[in-house]
Amino acid sequence: MENFDETDDWEISTDLDCAKAHDALTTAATGLKIASIKVNNVLLQGIEIGSSADVVNLQELVGNTLKLTRRRRVSRDGIRYPEPLPTGSPARKLSVEIHDYLSYRNTRGLSDNTQAASKRALDMLFAVCGDIYVSSITHAHIYKLWDLIRWTPDGRASAKILAVRSVDDLIAEGKALNLRAPAIDTFRLYRRQLKTFFGYLVKTGTLGHSPMAAFDDMKESLVEDPNKVERLFDGEELQRIFDPNGFTEWARAWPHRWWCPILGLHLGMRVGEVAQLKVANVVQDEGLWCIDIRATVDDDLRQAPARKARQRLKGRSAIRCLPIPQAVLDAGFLEFVADVREAGQLRLFPNLTAGTKKNGETKAAYGACFSRQFSDYMADLGFPKGVRFHAFRHTLVTDLKQQGFLDRDVALITGHATAQERVETIKRHYDHPTSPKRRRTKPVLRQWQREILDAYQPPVALPRYERGQFRRCLRWEGVIHP
Repeated sequence: MENFDETDDWEISTDLDCAKAHDALTTAATGLKIASIKVNNVLLQGIEIGSSADVVNLQELVGNTLKLTRRRRVSRDGIRYPEPLPTGSPARKLSVEIHDYLSYRNTRGLSDNTQAASKRALDMLFAVCGDIYVSSITHAHIYKLWDLIRWTPDGRASAKILAVRSVDDLIAEGKALNLRAPAIDTFRLYRRQLKTFFGYLVKTGTLGHSPMAAFDDMKESLVEDPNKVERLFDGEELQRIFDPNGFTEWARAWPHRWWCPILGLHLGMRVGEVAQLKVANVVQDEGLWCIDIRATVDDDLRQAPARKARQRLKGRSAIRCLPIPQAVLDAGFLEFVADVREAGQLRLFPNLTAGTKKNGETKAAYGACFSRQFSDYMADLGFPKGVRFHAFRHTLVTDLKQQGFLDRDVALITGHATAQERVETIKRHYDHPTSPKRRRTKPVLRQWQREILDAYQPPVALPRYERGQFRRCLRWEGVIHP
């Protein structure tokens, strides 16, 4: 087995022999002829290698034959049993499986960010493995992929770079530069994408076992940074944000500057949720004025092959209907809605753009436009980087938790899933130190939501909206975004 001539008879009976043959075939030139290969009790004869594809096919054949003919350990009574023949689809090349997998995911209506994350993870997997049969991918390939992720952060391993640079060169360059390791969440993201991909191949019968099965999730760090900026507001900070002079001076330019912070403060809505609201999202339910958070079809996109709405939600649990707190009604919110309706606008904040992609399709990212404006306002007030609009949401959750409301009650307001395993999101990301819990009897859903929101009383005096205040903006002759 050490040296192979063109007319050698090979004999393979162990994984070590198979590994040596693998190395020899990998480096062998085309035109190689092998008289015979004996794999345990199977004899393969008259083998000719005419191309690199033949090399891969022979490697697959020898490896599978070795697995099928390997015997189990001797049982108690001394009887040996052959390994059962596995059933499944014939293995295909990695490029084919990636193409079919991504094509299938395109039909599932997943977000663009999710699709991009899947493609990036599989691009890096392909760079590590090459176009081999998926059944040949082992844990060794995954180890190398972790090295690639570790030493080529910050986009240094983009698809364009991977097309012209070898994985080994990129890893060596990263080590030479001593690049900082990516955040642990980056590894979690890649692990999740790869686990989903190989799990899909197992379900289709292409693989009998996922090479990701041995790789557990990354351990949560128990280290806390006492200097880390806390992502919630105290009373003094809220009063600084809604200063009667400073806030009104900044917010008077556009209606979204006036109302988005107010809705974020009192309802804990995500910036994307509040920025994309339509007039139709303001409804009456069970005698209460509510904001119905959901994505509805835009008429001009009704016949579009892809996205039919410019609104988007984080998940199914984000669909919810929230009673509008009395403080927001007293501030003149319904008068503003009437002004928008009178101006003939469908969206509450028509001066915000959703953004478009290169192909003209909507990005549905109204929140990104407002978030930049609000971040600039916060920076001018002296708030540190990292404390932005989402801190309203943390502040509301923390206050309600301190008052003793349960996770499932808070989830009715925030739009987190109420199943126990999903409510853990609140505990991980929103649960600041709380007082002892107190149990409440749950009445009718809408009234219970109102009671929860009424319990949250931020120490802020909201500015009063005057009817017609934004008439010029709502009838602006510039671009009004649909």
